[in-house]
Amino acid sequence: MAVPSGSLSSSVRPTGTIFELEALEGLPCGCVAAAYRARPWDVAVVSLEAKGPHCILAGHTSGQILRLGDPAEFEEEDADE
Repeated sequence: MAVPSGSLSSSVRPTGTIFELEALEGLPCGCVAAAYRARPWDVAVVSLEAKGPHCILAGHTSGQILRLGDPAEFEEEDADE
């Protein structure tokens, strides 16, 4: 929904998106992992977005951070596969 700029008070400022979705991947257990890029810091974040209905891995919880790092490291791994 678009908000006319004149209706915003001077103390409220729109903010940019901090996380940009780069990829979604289904895991063999049925869970879904997502790769994001945190723009202000240029950091890659991989998190578990959804736990599969039949996943038996106790360590899998929705919202869990699986990995943090330099986005270039992730791109190098993708090139190797």
